Amino acid sequence: MATESKEKTYSKLGFNREEASELAESLNLLLCNYSVVYQKIRNFHWNVVGGDFFDVHEKLEEEYLSAAENIDTVAERVRVLGFKPISTLAEYLEKAEVEEVTGDLSSDKMMEEVIQDYEVLLSFMVDVADLAVENGDLGTETIMRSMIIRTEGKHWMFSAFVKK
Repeated sequence: MATESKEKTYSKLGFNREEASELAESLNLLLCNYSVVYQKIRNFHWNVVGGDFFDVHEKLEEEYLSAAENIDTVAERVRVLGFKPISTLAEYLEKAEVEEVTGDLSSDKMMEEVIQDYEVLLSFMVDVADLAVENGDLGTETIMRSMIIRTEGKHWMFSAFVKK
């Protein structure tokens, strides 16, 4: 039995302009949120104090380095699709759901912020993955699946850390 396939107008990697634009827009929203999360984690890394300083400081560094890699991957995927990634701090803050924090936070509060931010990131990752599946974009889907798996694992670990 023959399978019906979605008819495409080939323009860029097999995606028509509308499909590629939707994917790039979704990736850019993830990029904005990830960029705010990245800076928050760096802020926490620089400013953590207390008895768990070494553990939290080290884990936060690991997280912001991983975030930097993921940000680069997302931005490059936007370019692969033929669009430009959002790249200014003003646009990140304007479009992101994740918000900056001010003031001194305890290490537990910092980790709670990271947990909440990872939930936001996961929702955007799932949105991108769903759109990628809908448009037959295996490359973006694969990238998102990998990011989702890692982020879910870190969410679980950080949640275990803050439980008393």
